[in-house]
Formats: sequence, structure tokens, C-alpha cells
Amino acid sequence: MFDFNLEFARGGATFTTELFQLLSAGGVSKNIVFSPFSIQTCIALAFAGAQGETADEIATGLRFVSNFPPEVAQTFQFVLEKYRNSNLLKIANKLYVQEGKQLKASYEQSIKEQYNSEAESINFALSDAAAQSINAWVNAKTEGKITELVTPDAFSDNTRLVLLNALHFKGSWANKFLEERTEEDDFWVGAEETVKVPYMNQKAKFGYGFFEDLGCTAIDMPYKDSDLSMFVLLPQEREGLKDLAEKLKSVNLVDLADKLVVEEVHVKFPKFKVDYSIELADKLKQLGISKMFDEGAEFNNLLESPEGVYVSKVLHKATIEVNEEGTEAAAATGMIMMTRMMTFPLQFQADRPFLYVIWNKKNILFAGAFVNAPDA
Repeated sequence: MFDFNLEFARGGATFTTELFQLLSAGGVSKNIVFSPFSIQTCIALAFAGAQGETADEIATGLRFVSNFPPEVAQTFQFVLEKYRNSNLLKIANKLYVQEGKQLKASYEQSIKEQYNSEAESINFALSDAAAQSINAWVNAKTEGKITELVTPDAFSDNTRLVLLNALHFKGSWANKFLEERTEEDDFWVGAEETVKVPYMNQKAKFGYGFFEDLGCTAIDMPYKDSDLSMFVLLPQEREGLKDLAEKLKSVNLVDLADKLVVEEVHVKFPKFKVDYSIELADKLKQLGISKMFDEGAEFNNLLESPEGVYVSKVLHKATIEVNEEGTEAAAATGMIMMTRMMTFPLQFQADRPFLYVIWNKKNILFAGAFVNAPDA
């Protein structure tokens, strides 16, 4: 039997590695953090009202399970329902529509039922006030972690819709790190170059793996009272990150989860905080999603009066903080639509650039690369 939810998770993992590849093209010189799930969810809100080639490109580029909106909505609903009452993870969707414009009733009903998304009227011509309202919503849904997703210059008389997804995660480690064991040490930012970073230290049982074909070791550090964890892939070479990202194209992260073995491990892991923001239009076009950005975009199922709406921007911001207690991460994605005009015990020393994801061993909520001590 075809398992849509597993297929959706595998698609999400593929999208994660493909987008990471694009974000790190030319080498990773700065820390990256993004939420594949937030980006997918935000664009799925538009996909629910898309048709034809536009819908096909979105489904293919974002690795959805099919190009049939109700089937795709079901896979998102599965994850949204799973964490509806979670204390660790909050997911929120919202749609703002230009005053005087009416969403199609069937579309409004489907995003409400399938994506738990409310719709609200707003006057985009009053761009300062519109930006303020939207940022206030994002700020509230990310617990103050993301304060400014949009700026007033993103809106004009021609703006018709803004689709938003916000994600907030705050989890305590199942095995906390003791603060008194945190100490500064070298982190290799190049073959011969180091910077000082604070490292947390502990010895405990974790899911652990050595993947020879990928040239890396992996550890899965669970969060308390949850099926969520942080999965870290550490290249063996000091400058092995680019190679690892390349090799990940040939495997699916979901399959790696099954290969971990619970072992007692000495973990030495940096304490860090990273903020990241990007406008995703160019990257999405590189993944083959271009039709939704041009004036011939087929979003005829969104509004009652069929104006030619298209996407002008896809804004994404994410932040993560990792410390002895656990992890706090937040992400927001906004889509603006316009009308035309080995030793034993094992060691896991993350003292060189590494990749990480926060997931439930299937759906990837956050992904990133830690490559350098963030500027204080």
C-alpha cells in the first residue's frame, strides 16, 4: 500500500537536501538555518488554489506526494494534527486578503479545514499598517523570536494576498548538559584555522551511526516528552561539509534514521545561536518552480473575481538557539501575491562544520549548517 505520509516525509527530506545544496552553493561561509516544513506549508496554501502547469511545478519542485491538492492537503493535515496540542511545537498558518476582494468559498473552506488557516481582510495600500499587522502576527506565533518578516515596501495597491506560516519549537533535551561542564575550545573553520566556541559536554546513550559512504558520523539527540530530536551529521574531514552535502543527494535522510544504534557516547557539542533570512524566489526557480512567479500563473481557484494573481516574493526567516537546557527555534515564511501590473566509549566531537536537522525521524522541521562562531 502506498503510504502517503511516509512519501511526504521522504519528499520533504529530498527538498531539504536540494534546497541546502542551493543555499550553500559556492561553499558555506556562514551559518544556515531554515525550515523546510514552513516553506512547504506556506507554498501549499497557494497550491490549494493552483491549477495546470503552476500546480504541477509546485508539486514537483517541493516534492509533494502528488499534484492533486486534496491529497497533498491530507499529508500536511497529518503533521498539523499530530502536533496540534504539542507543548514543544506550535505551527500556525494565516492568509491576508485585500479588502474588497473575496476568496472563493471552496478555497477558504479547504485552507481552514485542511491547513487550520484563518483568512483576514487587510488594506495593503496602507502598507505601513499592513506590514505592522503581519509582523505582529508572526511575532506572536514565534514567541517573539521573529519580529520583522515583511517591510512596508513589499506591498502596494496591487497586492492581493499574503500567505503565512509560522513555526515555533522549544524543547528540553531528554539528557541535559550540565552547565558547569561547558568550556571553550577550538572549532575548525578551515583546514588550519580555528576559532574559540563554548562546548557543552556529556556522556549518555544516544542513537549513533558511522556512515562510511558519506564520510561522516551521526548522532540523534532526543527532546524530552516528544518524538522530536536533533539529528547531526558530522563530516570526518575538517573541510568535509561541501562533500557531505553533495553525497546526501544520493541518500534520503529518512533512511538514515533506521541505521542508528543506541550507544554510550561522549558528546562535545557547541552552544550557539543563529539567525538567517532569505528571499526564496531565485532558489525556487532553480528547483523548477517558475510559473507561479510570472503573470501567467494559474491561481484561478483563489479569488472570486479571477484577476491574474502571481507570486512576487517568498520571504523566509529562521532562528535557532542551542544550549545546555535544549533548543529553541522559530521560522516564518511569507508569500506575497500580486496582480499584474571510532574509539570506545564513542566520541562525538562536533569541532568542525556540521549539518543538523530537527525532526521526528521523518518530517524535517528545521535544517541547518553550523560552520562558524556567530558574531556576538
